[in-house]
Amino acid sequence: MVVVLSVFNGFDDIINKLYNTIDTDFKIELKDGKLFDVSNDFLDKIQGVEGIVSWSEIIEHKMLVESSGQELVVVDVKGVGQNYRDVNNLEEIIWKGHYFENKKNHIIIGNQLSNLLGVDLLDYDEPLKLSFFKEKMNGFGLKNIDQMTRAFYVSGVFQTYTEVDNTYVILDIDDLRDFLFLEHECSSIEIKIDHSKKYTMIEKELTYLLGDKFLIKNRFNQRPFIYKMVKTEKLAVYIIFSFILIVSMLSLIASLVVLLMEKQQDIYTLYSFGLSKSKIKNIFFLIGVIVTILGGLIGTALGTLVCYLQDKFEIIQLGTSSSFLQAYPVKVYFLDILMIQLIVFFLGAVTSYLVSRNEQFYNY
Repeated sequence: MVVVLSVFNGFDDIINKLYNTIDTDFKIELKDGKLFDVSNDFLDKIQGVEGIVSWSEIIEHKMLVESSGQELVVVDVKGVGQNYRDVNNLEEIIWKGHYFENKKNHIIIGNQLSNLLGVDLLDYDEPLKLSFFKEKMNGFGLKNIDQMTRAFYVSGVFQTYTEVDNTYVILDIDDLRDFLFLEHECSSIEIKIDHSKKYTMIEKELTYLLGDKFLIKNRFNQRPFIYKMVKTEKLAVYIIFSFILIVSMLSLIASLVVLLMEKQQDIYTLYSFGLSKSKIKNIFFLIGVIVTILGGLIGTALGTLVCYLQDKFEIIQLGTSSSFLQAYPVKVYFLDILMIQLIVFFLGAVTSYLVSRNEQFYNY
């Protein structure tokens, strides 16, 4: 249990680190609708919350991207404010090229998308073309659907090792607003906080100030499926291994039964000297509990040692090669150790109690 749970903790930690690079501490969105105006009053409310370090206006929109000689691909286009680099660590994972800075119509894209489209950096002869469909009224009062297209130049490629690499295109929010014919609207606000402040207090204050009209999403709420999946898998491991422990208690039952059968003469002697049945039963109950505790402690020590060796020397490698993860990650948490000891002690105590109280061994 120690080893398996520690491996789950290791993968959980890796997932958190990967998404911490691209997700922010909080994300503000409308409950109903997509776009909202960013007024000075709205921004003053955000800036007035103690603990908020930085924020950035965001617009997200589905578009088609076309590269020379390649098929059209649906992408998630994300327009970000000037201070977006202060909100998360995206700039640190640009492994080719550079951030678009203040250059007009320049973008950065995910690594997998870059490979799919076969783009070159700063290729001004064959730029990427982003397009979307917009309804327009013609001279007869009827709606036409026009395809709006604009050329953009790739200044950098980022790699997050997540699904974001497959579909995301990031550019300056002013360029995207101009392309979408918007003025001051945005689809969300992403916020970075001072982690020395209380996380829940900042969330409650934002909820109070912005009202029921907006959703305040923390990291968990931004990607609920990912985090729920990890927690559910860990819970499943607890349940499965608890059943395995229940089965393994059969060996403890067999040991106690054999011990009780071997000590019948000793039990009779103790009973003859006036020791009550309940106290004799308690002796064998304590033997079962001591065996359980020793087994749990020794197993925990061995499991922790295996985890230490794996973390230090990366003995067991992953079957697939990866540039950021070569061996199984492990992370031992004290809470897991405590839970394992409690589960083992509980099952061992119940088993010892039931066996030691069997009247067949005390017919005197």
